[in-house]
Amino acid sequence: MKVPFRQQASDYDCGPTSLLNALCFLFDRKDIPPFVVHQIYKECLDLDGARGTSFHAIQDLAFWFEHYREERYSKFAVETEFISGSQVHLRPVGKIIWWLNAGGVALLCVHSSRGNWHYILGLHYKGGWLHCHDPSPRSKRFINVDAIQFSATASQQEPNLRIRCDWLDKNIRRTKDADERKYVLGNKDDRECLLLRRCRV
Repeated sequence: MKVPFRQQASDYDCGPTSLLNALCFLFDRKDIPPFVVHQIYKECLDLDGARGTSFHAIQDLAFWFEHYREERYSKFAVETEFISGSQVHLRPVGKIIWWLNAGGVALLCVHSSRGNWHYILGLHYKGGWLHCHDPSPRSKRFINVDAIQFSATASQQEPNLRIRCDWLDKNIRRTKDADERKYVLGNKDDRECLLLRRCRV
């Protein structure tokens, strides 16, 4: 049984929420060890005052996922790859699209409304669009551009957001308009992404 995607409980837990959604997408509920859920919440929300999750914490969890094995949950085996800088792009020849086409998911860090960073989960690529799940409820009022489209009817494990890949990849170094920064990966030096997929055991 697949678990429906969840929404974040506060303004700051998009990281652990998206990680849990990634595992719920890759595995049935009965195959996810409870200790893995415990570890996600233990390691995330490591920024000052628990106001967000650093990519250092995400990297540590990725390494831990790859090496975690529990006899009672023998089907839980995860392959991960952490990429950064110029490797993080949405061109068809890149690693992100390759992993999505191979049944994986991508934990992406994008700009948010307050100039901060926000974690979303990339699920599918089709026709120049990245179909995602955003753990924070949004609407067209959040940003009114054709390159970003929200779905108010998404349910279970369906994407609730799609973003045009050229929007995600654009250069925002000289951009002052806040709306022009939303859902953008940022300057190449700042980009980081965690790729995950299920290992067949």
